[in-house]
Amino acid sequence: MTQGNVATQIVRLTVPVAWGILALLGYRLAEAWFVGRVGPDALAAISFAFPVTMVVFSVSIGLGAGTSSVIARAIGAAEAGVPRLVADALILTALVGVACAAAGMLGAHWLAWLLGAGPDLAPVIAAYLRMWFPSAVLLLVATVGLSAARAAGDATFQGSAMVASSLLNLAVAPLTILGGFGWHGLGLIGAPLSSLIAWVPLLVATIWRLQRLQLLSFDRLSLAEFAASSRRILAVGLPAAATNCVIPVASGVITALLAPYGHQAVAGFGLGTRVESVAMVPFFALSAVMNPFAGQNAGAGRTGRVQEALRVTAWFCAGFGALLAVALYVARDWVATRFTQDAGVLASATLYLALVPLSYGPAGVIAIANAAFNGLNRPLYAVVVSVARTLVVNVPVAWLGGRLLGVQGVFLGICLSNLLVGVASYVWVYAVTGRGRRKVAMREAVGAAK
Repeated sequence: MTQGNVATQIVRLTVPVAWGILALLGYRLAEAWFVGRVGPDALAAISFAFPVTMVVFSVSIGLGAGTSSVIARAIGAAEAGVPRLVADALILTALVGVACAAAGMLGAHWLAWLLGAGPDLAPVIAAYLRMWFPSAVLLLVATVGLSAARAAGDATFQGSAMVASSLLNLAVAPLTILGGFGWHGLGLIGAPLSSLIAWVPLLVATIWRLQRLQLLSFDRLSLAEFAASSRRILAVGLPAAATNCVIPVASGVITALLAPYGHQAVAGFGLGTRVESVAMVPFFALSAVMNPFAGQNAGAGRTGRVQEALRVTAWFCAGFGALLAVALYVARDWVATRFTQDAGVLASATLYLALVPLSYGPAGVIAIANAAFNGLNRPLYAVVVSVARTLVVNVPVAWLGGRLLGVQGVFLGICLSNLLVGVASYVWVYAVTGRGRRKVAMREAVGAAK
């Protein structure tokens, strides 16, 4: 990633990742459609559970970001021992995943209550979470493994593996949720069961690919080396996980702010965020690529290429974000009615899709800036950006907007926070890479003088 045309490389790496993320999030939309057939209470239940599941996904994204950053910088600096780093990263992720699953299963009912669910929905949400948490461990480990392959420049396998896993999930979900062929289905808890079935082969294929790329070695495992590798990974991974966890935590607060307006408002918000996650796939893919791109080039002392990548991706975010805002505004009614016919849910979902997409471009810039900070080994900067976007700006403004304008005000608060923090984050990360570029130039000048 340290040679060649920057824009061409960004596109080459981003396209397969985008297909993979699109397939994964596209399944989440399909899952919402299947669960919507069970009933509005089931749809509201997964909307309440969404912040919890996203916290766990954020942990995997954080560990993947730490792994990707460490491995990319090691490759850029031509370090040895990368296969052991990858093995230690997978072991660390498995341990973290099991701990999260155990805690989540034990505290499922408490989590449902914390999110503001009423006594009728809380048991449903808890049952869903107790089935979902064990299956998530597999996805956590696979996600970190795919991040390691991407750090070495192999983005094609990730896209193919995620598409195949999502298609398998899509094939199994109608049977586990709705039933068929004499099987009545399990309703809501059938959704995580179908994911469990799909994520087993994804994990197996990921480990196989890492071994084929000679990026994975479990030979001569050492507790001391595992501890050293874990410290390197967690130095970026913990702040990166915190960065990603802040977003679903804020989403949980937004869910609680909407709860007084009824389950329909929460369900509409959940539908809106699921549509949003698919619409923003190119931004997510760019951020997944920016981490190792910035890491490899920083390791090689070529931060000027990182600045060029930031310029290219920021222009893309601005243009594509504007197209998304127009498209979703025009199609908001059609999109919402694909999932439900409930009038209250439709009102909330269409309002969300009319307002929040106005800020998708800046939101994409935030994701890319955070990934660049992680790749540059500046994870705490990414934490600051995410906290500023959510807890400092989003939650207070959404609360105030809700007091003044109701549901509409809450959604306007989300939009405003994306706009403000998006601009600020781009200016900051560009300044940081500029300082790094000047330091490299100074070192080269001193070396030439000697």
